Amino acid sequence: MLPHGKVLEMVTIDAARALSMEHEIGSLEAGKKADIILVDLFKPHLMPLNMPVYRVTCFANAADVSTTIVNGRILMEDRQVLTVNESEILEDVNEAAERMLDRSGLRRLTESPARLWGASHY
Repeated sequence: MLPHGKVLEMVTIDAARALSMEHEIGSLEAGKKADIILVDLFKPHLMPLNMPVYRVTCFANAADVSTTIVNGRILMEDRQVLTVNESEILEDVNEAAERMLDRSGLRRLTESPARLWGASHY
């Protein structure tokens, strides 16, 4: 079992060192590129408010990220993506998935089986 501080180091400075980029990224220092996420710790699964490093490394997930800053540029703020039209992208993804299902002949796999509801399998 790793100490929780070490887990955080592994995904920051250790990852930068593994990429031979520790002089550019991996820690917040003057002259380095700054990629930062802000995690909303005020959520039921992240309570109580003590031991923040432990809560981030054990219980936080991507849905808890409220703000993302990459190289000093705010890409997402208060869970709103600022750099792309998220609705448009989601629509494009759905259309692409529909085309894939039609081309591949796999649409039947998305249909609910006749016995999905009201049948027990004890």
